[in-house]
Amino acid sequence: MNRGHALITGGIGGLGTAMTEKLCAMGIEVITADRRPEDFPGWRDMLPASMRDQVSFFPLDVTKEEAVNELAATLKSRGVHVAYLINNAGIQGAAKPWKMDSKTWHRVMNVNITGTFHLTRAFSEAMVEKGFGRIVNLASVAAYGAAGQGSYGAAKAAITGYTRSTALDLAKYGITVNAIAPGLIWHPRLEGIVEDSVREGMSRSVPMGRTGRPEEIGATVAFLCSEGASYITGQTIHVNGGLYLPG
Repeated sequence: MNRGHALITGGIGGLGTAMTEKLCAMGIEVITADRRPEDFPGWRDMLPASMRDQVSFFPLDVTKEEAVNELAATLKSRGVHVAYLINNAGIQGAAKPWKMDSKTWHRVMNVNITGTFHLTRAFSEAMVEKGFGRIVNLASVAAYGAAGQGSYGAAKAAITGYTRSTALDLAKYGITVNAIAPGLIWHPRLEGIVEDSVREGMSRSVPMGRTGRPEEIGATVAFLCSEGASYITGQTIHVNGGLYLPG
């Protein structure tokens, strides 16, 4: 059942595209929020023609508290209710512990966990008032340990903890809060950037023997937003081909 709009941060990209298509297929109108407004027209044109009218765009830097609050106020003034919040915006910052600079550390934290906090705070109260909501946060298998990914792993681990705590806070209001922990997801934009031999090596590290597809993350988001997931909250769903499993 469609209870309102979906808002996807970091929506222009491989994962955001897959999420958008899956949610549109459910009949949900999607608001794409991203820092690159110039990319929206071309991105929208790549969506199936039947879905393009379901998608709108707002520029947003999730690290800017005022910008997030302004977006929430703008949508409210237009009578738009966000019932499905997908905190997808994220960046990495790989470095050895003794090489990690403070600027990178804070930027990774601000985009991944502080951005998730900003959006959840801005839109959860209206969900409480409606007695319904679905919040999906993007964590990562890196939250459980990844060499050279101290800042990213820490930020994503924070997301799993924030997910559990907010799930407890919001459960009695009919709002579920869950996280997804992707592993090695192959994006089309990696074609020509990552050599085939490197991709093959990545695939061998995954118990299932292959990298994941954006559509598999999109399908998980769609499920967590569906009525079928109404009794699931506070969970981190591992969509990583078994990469999380010990050994």
